[in-house]
Amino acid sequence: MPATAPNELDIQFATSKDVSQEDLRQARETVARALAHAPRPVLYAKAMLSVLHDPAVPRPCLASFRVDLNGLPVNAHAAAASMPEAVSLAGTRLRARVESTAQYRETRRRARGHTSATGEGAPL
Repeated sequence: MPATAPNELDIQFATSKDVSQEDLRQARETVARALAHAPRPVLYAKAMLSVLHDPAVPRPCLASFRVDLNGLPVNAHAAAASMPEAVSLAGTRLRARVESTAQYRETRRRARGHTSATGEGAPL
């Protein structure tokens, strides 16, 4: 269960000047949804949104999410043609990595001989 409820999650933001308030709101909601069912307490969450001004870059909007799940770092990054698309892609990746963390933890727990959440079936 998360240490804080998703609506109480304090997300640190770093942005370039071309990022709108709507993009920040979308990023905040996306990270909160991705962490709503995190398998460990969320110690911190950081979002970095920026826009590159190089006309040669096909995907100038960058979104990067960094989360600490009780000491386990989880990162997700994306680049896209628009900021909403970059935030959505990074959010999807963050959610997948958080779910993967939960599955990995369950697999490791079972490999150690535990058969249930209460530890029944563990070797004595």
